[in-house]
Amino acid sequence: MDSARSRRYTIKVISKRGGTTVLSENDQKTNTSRRSSLIHLLHNQSVAQAAVLIAVVTFLSKFVGFAREVVIARQFGATGQTDAFLIGMMVPSLVLGLFAGGLGILIVPWYLGHKREDPERARLLVDQVTLVWGIVFALVCVGVWVFAPQLVHIFASGFEGARYTLAVQVTRLLVPMGFMLIMTGLFTGLLQAESSFLVALLWTLVGNVALVACLLAFSSRMGIRAWTLGQTAMAVIDFVPLVILLASKRYGFLKRFDVRHMDWPAILQFAALLMPLVLAGGVGSLNVMVDRWVASRLPEGAIAALDFAGRVWTIPITLLASPIAIAVFPSFSSMAVDGSVLHAMDDKVRRTVAFLAYIVIPSSIGIVVLATPITRLLFQRGAFDATATAITASCVQMYALGLVFQAIAPVLAMVFYAFKNTVTPLLIGLGIVGANMAGNIILSRYLGAAGIALATSITVTLGTAIYALLLRRYFRTENRATPTYPLWTQMLRTLLATVPVGLIAWLGLRWISPITAFIPLVIRTMAVCIVAALAYVVCSIALHLDGWQTIQSRFTGLAHRLRGR
Repeated sequence: MDSARSRRYTIKVISKRGGTTVLSENDQKTNTSRRSSLIHLLHNQSVAQAAVLIAVVTFLSKFVGFAREVVIARQFGATGQTDAFLIGMMVPSLVLGLFAGGLGILIVPWYLGHKREDPERARLLVDQVTLVWGIVFALVCVGVWVFAPQLVHIFASGFEGARYTLAVQVTRLLVPMGFMLIMTGLFTGLLQAESSFLVALLWTLVGNVALVACLLAFSSRMGIRAWTLGQTAMAVIDFVPLVILLASKRYGFLKRFDVRHMDWPAILQFAALLMPLVLAGGVGSLNVMVDRWVASRLPEGAIAALDFAGRVWTIPITLLASPIAIAVFPSFSSMAVDGSVLHAMDDKVRRTVAFLAYIVIPSSIGIVVLATPITRLLFQRGAFDATATAITASCVQMYALGLVFQAIAPVLAMVFYAFKNTVTPLLIGLGIVGANMAGNIILSRYLGAAGIALATSITVTLGTAIYALLLRRYFRTENRATPTYPLWTQMLRTLLATVPVGLIAWLGLRWISPITAFIPLVIRTMAVCIVAALAYVVCSIALHLDGWQTIQSRFTGLAHRLRGR
């Protein structure tokens, strides 16, 4: 017994001969437990864990992405050549990406619904859907390659000569990227349905690093075609590991491709649900296409300015809002399938919207006020001159006006998708496209590229309001045992808490504006942002904002989990 106690409580023994450390059984079990915990966390996360981890990985990916944008801005600038490449990349990305987003969204409630009845049959149906739609998408890719000249003319009717030729070449070179984009969307959705949010994002981070490496290594020799090589490499790195992972024993997908026993009724049901989603994705893509079409008729550099502006105003979306939307969607789908917890689902939607407003509203105010120094800091070097900075910053400001609605609208749309209602978002999207087209044409006459950005903000605000009104039919307030979550009270308090943020940013702008050197500009911009953030935290505590309490509790819980407690 004494010997057993000695083995249990001995922490380590140093061998005199080899100098190696021998851990006790207890320590080995502890280390094994921690490794197991980390592996489990990598493949399975709760909603809160997923949101935090996605945000962290997305931040790293965004950091690498900005390195990419800095290289692109330095090498190519806001020029006609960059315009041509962006149109060439947009054609396969949008035409084929119509299916990618829809697949990633639909597969979650569809798979979870079948899994609830029969998990093995659910995997079989997923494999059959993958086979059938993979063939369809391959044929679509062939069509995009063949009709690339006509598609480029549709997307950018103002292009002529060298710009047009380059756009067609880029379109054809990036068709394989488009196919992998579609299938990656499907595979990512499957992993999310299995509560695995992190793996796909980690490979996206690696892909971004590969893209930057291609730009740095080959731009001097290949010119803008190095960008094409990098985009293709990134798509391969995103796609191949997910195929290997889903085919592994852990998940058991992609192993049953028997064409003689296809469940055609289930596949056709999937197609019937997918088509409105594809059309809805097409509506979103049409919005982008309309923006680019109008911008192609403006002076050279307008398309590039809108694209660079998108890199700035989407920072809060990609770092903060998108991780939350991705994490909550499987939870929404499970609640919708259950059907007996609609009041709880109503509160979850309200809390999600309130939290999104809490993190995005101060960000949007800061971006509106500090658009020029931020744009200067990120892009103004090499071929990206002061004129490009001015145009891009004005676009950033107009986009940022609708930032909070850009964050909330996808979450509200996901509630409809959770109930397998894919038609309503389509109809709302069609209305938004019409309004956006009218706004683009009118406002671009007076504001140029910034008018296109402002039209986007106005129409997304309108669309979010319509989503909110139509969602009320799913969540009736009668017969509730508890009151609904006080969304509007939290929103009002959030607005009050952001007043000091705007004031500090405005005062800080005067301090930042005269600076031209890079390092002092970085230091002063970061200092203003930190002071504004601290003021927001103080106001959040004083006003008892749930958003701050949520952040505190989630980070504390994640820290305990990572330490193996």
